[in-house]
Amino acid sequence: MVLLLTTDRILAAFEAIPASRHEELDLPTTLEAQGPIAHEQLIRLARYLQTDPEYKEHASHTPTVLSSLLRGTKVYVPPPPKKPEPSAEYLASKARLLAATEQESYNRLLNPNYQPNADHADPHTSPYTSDGRIEEDTLTISLVSSVFISVLVTGFSVYAALTRFPTPQILSSEAVKVLLGLFAALSVAVAESFLYWTYIGKVDRARVKERGVKERKVVIGAVGEEDKGVDEGVEVGTEKEEIWGKGVNGGVRRRVREKWEKGRDGEDVKSL
Repeated sequence: MVLLLTTDRILAAFEAIPASRHEELDLPTTLEAQGPIAHEQLIRLARYLQTDPEYKEHASHTPTVLSSLLRGTKVYVPPPPKKPEPSAEYLASKARLLAATEQESYNRLLNPNYQPNADHADPHTSPYTSDGRIEEDTLTISLVSSVFISVLVTGFSVYAALTRFPTPQILSSEAVKVLLGLFAALSVAVAESFLYWTYIGKVDRARVKERGVKERKVVIGAVGEEDKGVDEGVEVGTEKEEIWGKGVNGGVRRRVREKWEKGRDGEDVKSL
């Protein structure tokens, strides 16, 4: 059914018909300007107006009443449906996400090296893991395609080998060859899936082990503190190095002590 746009001419013709005849002509009870009207209803309206002398006299400049009614009209295009009202859960989730995004932008503005805290993130929407890193999707399209191609190639290769080369009588049936090809393909799929999940498990365990290692930082000593006049003991590994005097290299007292130690070592050598 073709719907046409109701023009002022069509609306005037519709109002010229008595309301008692609307049901007889199968016309709508009410009609609004720029509203829809069926083409069949417009034809019945024109046929009725053919018998109306007053309307025919008013529209005498047109060949027919129908052409007069069709002037200026066009196909009715209904307006797009209204968008459904968002639910309360959707609005609450949207507000929460907007607030989190604004807070994250503000934190990045204050600290360029800021990383979001994954403990307060939504696990269903946040791409961050428990350690603040972005979770990587290991199941990629290339991986799935590679497994799928290897399964297909294995199945067809087994079937082609059983068909081309001579086989025992028990393998001469076409159904047996197809079943063996399917079994080989499924075996490859299971094997590759097992290897993949084993690899993923090892990677996860390695990441957990790496996160469990705590880095220990030991301050060896300050550089350039020439005004520090007390003796210091600095631990390097399991050894302890004694530093005397002032200055980067121990100052005058350090040089005197080194000279004394060299002289003592020389006397010990001479005594031997």
